[in-house]
Amino acid sequence: MSAGFVLEHALAGNPASEHLTRRRIYIFPSRQGLLFAAVILVMLIGAINYSNSMAYLLAFTLGSVFLVCMLHTYRNLRGLVLSIKPAPPVFAGAEARFPVLLDNRGGADRVSITVHPAAKRRGLLRWEAADAHYLDVPGAALLQENLSIPTHRRGLLRAGRLRITSTWPLGLFRAWSYIDSDAEAVVYPRPAGNATVPYYLEDAPEYQAGSKDGTDDFTGFRPYRPGDSIRNIDWKVLAREQGVLIKRFSGSGRHRLLLHWDQTAPLADTERRLSQLCLWVVEAEKQGLHYGLDIPGTRLPIDHGEAHKHLCLRALATYAQS
Repeated sequence: MSAGFVLEHALAGNPASEHLTRRRIYIFPSRQGLLFAAVILVMLIGAINYSNSMAYLLAFTLGSVFLVCMLHTYRNLRGLVLSIKPAPPVFAGAEARFPVLLDNRGGADRVSITVHPAAKRRGLLRWEAADAHYLDVPGAALLQENLSIPTHRRGLLRAGRLRITSTWPLGLFRAWSYIDSDAEAVVYPRPAGNATVPYYLEDAPEYQAGSKDGTDDFTGFRPYRPGDSIRNIDWKVLAREQGVLIKRFSGSGRHRLLLHWDQTAPLADTERRLSQLCLWVVEAEKQGLHYGLDIPGTRLPIDHGEAHKHLCLRALATYAQS
């Protein structure tokens, strides 16, 4: 049989709701439940054959437990509100962690709820194993958990079809529903290859002694600004609790670097070329360089900072993908 509850979810960070009706929520006895029902049936047949009132009493009592368990399994899901948001970017091979918010607006506690990617079913009672852990949501409370999905290749990963399941309280029934989510995670190429960045394109044209981060003679300090390389921090001054200061040198400023598709020509495989460029982007940002990216179909100007790094990595992640 089937039963329904109201379920809302957020798609790609935008509030949206989907009301699931009876035809979308299912409940069916588990293997333990079918075995339990078979035992009750055998006991009832024995009670009929031998006209044993105690056997009748035990069979009807266990049958009542069976029916009440079905009701509680259904009510453990009814009325939940589920919100799914986009996951932070990850590198290929890591797990994308989608934030999931369970909103229990009722007064009753929800026990042993599982939310995980929908597994392929093998027959009526056998399900392909899926990684999941059980969640307890107190009454009139919010609970946020992360739904982990393994990543195997670069690109945009959708959370896709999810399944919310309950077998509480006795495991005799399984109630479940499917949820189609459009929440996405950007999966960057796996950094790999030679960590030495290519030759610099040019140096910054300005030459102002002591105002830039150069490599020549030391001329003084200036206060730390967001985006400065940690390599230029004077750690001795910081250890004396005199503030965060950046060493200034007489030089022409930060080096400028253009990461070009042709620089990876010795690597014949496209994915290896993207992995090499990904590693160079990470290393360039780590070294405090100003860098740009030029790949077929995309050219990003020379810049620096976390936002620019993620912009370059996203371009590599979505290369040649519609």
